[in-house]
Amino acid sequence: MIDTLLAQSSSDSTTTIEVVVWIVLVVGAVIGGYFAHRHRKKKIAQYRAWAAQYGFHYEPKDNSVVDISSKAPFGVGRNRRGQDVFRGSYRGLHILFFEYIYTTGSGKNSTTHVNQVVAIGLPSPRPFLDIGHETTMSRFFNSLGFASLQFENQHFNDVFKVTAENPRFAYDVIHAQTMEWMLADQRARTFSWRFDGPWLMNVKKGKLKLEEVFFYADFLCDIYAQVPKFVWSNN
Repeated sequence: MIDTLLAQSSSDSTTTIEVVVWIVLVVGAVIGGYFAHRHRKKKIAQYRAWAAQYGFHYEPKDNSVVDISSKAPFGVGRNRRGQDVFRGSYRGLHILFFEYIYTTGSGKNSTTHVNQVVAIGLPSPRPFLDIGHETTMSRFFNSLGFASLQFENQHFNDVFKVTAENPRFAYDVIHAQTMEWMLADQRARTFSWRFDGPWLMNVKKGKLKLEEVFFYADFLCDIYAQVPKFVWSNN
């Protein structure tokens, strides 16, 4: 009898603890959601003020930007969305920058990926051309015959990894003077970029940081300035 009462008492205590834990979790989630909503509203207000100061159009959400490219990280995962999207003009060129978010995996194994995207508009759409950097792994694949596009400057080939849908476009864009400029420019040796349709862009992992936007925009504008004018009229 006593054992039964003790067991029942223990069961009741366990149930009470579970209820309390459940209530704490629910209340915590509500409070967390409230403060997250307040923080988001405050950020949107700050971004609107920043956009007005610099003459940009701002949208807190705009999923049309997820189609800016079909290459990774775009077109990957699910729940793809654009957040804090800015549009306007910079150094005489159309500029677009935003935070791109998508999810991979599911359940406890799901991961949310956040990227900062800065892009400038091109005079006409061009084939995909990606300029990255050689790594130990990519050099290993190069030794197996899977080398990236090669140029006459071997030092350039050792530093940069170029992937192109149209080699002719790549060779027109990356001419001898541009190779020398890229080798001498620390930004070019550090950051990757791509031509993709009507855009020249940089994609970087992490949240959108307005204090970095003009740095990357200047970099893209400087790349654009290296491109010969005839490139934009080539079919």
